[in-house]
Amino acid sequence: MKSTTFSTLVLSIMTAAGTAFGHGTVDVFKADGVSYPGPLSMDVTVASGYTPPGNSATRQIATLEPLLSTQNILDSTDMTCGPSPSSSAMTIAPITAGSNMTFHFRSGSPPKLWPHNTGPILTYMYRCPTNTSADKCIPGPNEKGWFKIDQQGMDKKGIWAQAAMMQNKSISVPVPFNIPNGDYLVRHEVIALQNAVNQGGAEFYVSCTQVRVKGGSADDSALSAADKVAFPGAYKTDSPGIYVPDLDNGPLHYDTFPGPAVFAAGAPQSNTPSPTETQPNEPTSTPSTGAPLSSASSDGASPTRCTRTSVSLPATPASTPSATQSTAPNQCARKVSKRALRLRRRMLQGRFNPRPLRT
Repeated sequence: MKSTTFSTLVLSIMTAAGTAFGHGTVDVFKADGVSYPGPLSMDVTVASGYTPPGNSATRQIATLEPLLSTQNILDSTDMTCGPSPSSSAMTIAPITAGSNMTFHFRSGSPPKLWPHNTGPILTYMYRCPTNTSADKCIPGPNEKGWFKIDQQGMDKKGIWAQAAMMQNKSISVPVPFNIPNGDYLVRHEVIALQNAVNQGGAEFYVSCTQVRVKGGSADDSALSAADKVAFPGAYKTDSPGIYVPDLDNGPLHYDTFPGPAVFAAGAPQSNTPSPTETQPNEPTSTPSTGAPLSSASSDGASPTRCTRTSVSLPATPASTPSATQSTAPNQCARKVSKRALRLRRRMLQGRFNPRPLRT
């Protein structure tokens, strides 16, 4: 394709000239097994005639340089989907609710490995208005419509999630299984904290990807419990997790993330989780199916004990009768009956009488 060929030529020329741009953005987004290339930033394509790939779902940003955590920048519209992003990408990526999406960050141009290993990775989603497709979806600067779906910090060994990006690994993020079907923007946010000992020193790398959720809830009220925020407006320069004055004072425990609580499985979760409990490819808890739990094996492998205590069994819908519930009472009745017969037989034989009284 013309754009791909021209892009390769531009990168080759820049490599030969020794030109490089720092930091980075999303270069590959993957959903439902399909990979979507990210566009080059505008600062490396000025006057080049470059056109973002037609199959890209990630919006092009103006520069790979970070957004610093000064209050004027945190209050700017660059915090919505990155520095001066284009209004849309060419593609909307289908994604199934309950599945995992992944994104890969590159650094610089020509692409290099991500250079930072200190700081969290946060992911937000924004539900586009009804009858507005994701490629035409533009959140208002004061609109509280963004909800957090994932946050990855530091594990028990003190290793940041960002360190995986330095090893050329993609970041995996679960999509809540019961969010309403429809078009969304996914907001990727990487915060580099190596200079966050001073207010205004944290570095933000923000971009947005367009997705269309399927297999989720048909009920729009599923998001009613989400703690929604606006971008800009969600962060302050001294917010915990953004300003980290103890970063250089011995071992750090990153316990508080900036922004709202994580929304997952239809309910908000604590904003101060242990990072080891929020791994990107594992659910933070086992979803409840509404079925009662039992210590007995459902396949009848464990024998049913018959006791004198009467236990109320959970009600089972008539359409799906429980084999254990239907057979256990009869089995117990038979066992109790046989035991009663044995006791009666022994009584008649005088086994329970004192020896001197036996005949």
